[in-house]
Amino acid sequence: MMETLQAIPHLIRSTHAFMGDRLPLRIGPSQLGCRENPYGKSTAPNEANGRVCLSRIDPRQRGLFNAAWTVGYFAACAREGIEAVAFGDFTGPFGYVYRKADFVQPWFDEQDGRMVYPAFHVMAGLSKLSGATLLSVGTSGVDSIAAIAAEKDGRTTLWLSNLTAKKQSVQLPDTPISAPTALLAADQFERAAADPNFMESSGRQLGDQFISLDAYAVARVDLHRSSST
Repeated sequence: MMETLQAIPHLIRSTHAFMGDRLPLRIGPSQLGCRENPYGKSTAPNEANGRVCLSRIDPRQRGLFNAAWTVGYFAACAREGIEAVAFGDFTGPFGYVYRKADFVQPWFDEQDGRMVYPAFHVMAGLSKLSGATLLSVGTSGVDSIAAIAAEKDGRTTLWLSNLTAKKQSVQLPDTPISAPTALLAADQFERAAADPNFMESSGRQLGDQFISLDAYAVARVDLHRSSST
């Protein structure tokens, strides 16, 4: 699934080649699960909540995997000039807010009170970049870290996500160590699920220029100044 992110720029460029100057381009709705099976009569059943191809129910939608994937998808579309991207749905198998459903949602079904999935925090944060100026940002020597940076109202925001199940570290050059950083990772999963404002309330000062990202972790760095990264 993560490897499909590498194909997005080529798909967009092919679309431009077919359509010429017909702009703007918009993409969506996009999600991990399958809305309909283009190769058969229906999507694959998935009562066991496995990672089943062409299934309407994909447990990764409710996990950190989707949060990291969403950053990668959004970043790829933004770099190719896509005007708007629509992701999933509010609730249900393609949703970002937990609700009781006609399928089992392990752990979430056992909780009380309002709950959100990890990707909710990414969606809430990225939506605030509407109208922002996209900045040039890249990673050196690795293609398994997704990155997107934008400047709005004098503040530069950098989003990073680890697209792998292995722990990785990112070094940020010329970054003030006082930059507030919010981290969405496995050890904060329960807090993040229970608090829709988790990314706003959990920020800490960046102690050095290194950010450690566990499996499918996401980080947001607020630089509070306009700059290129």
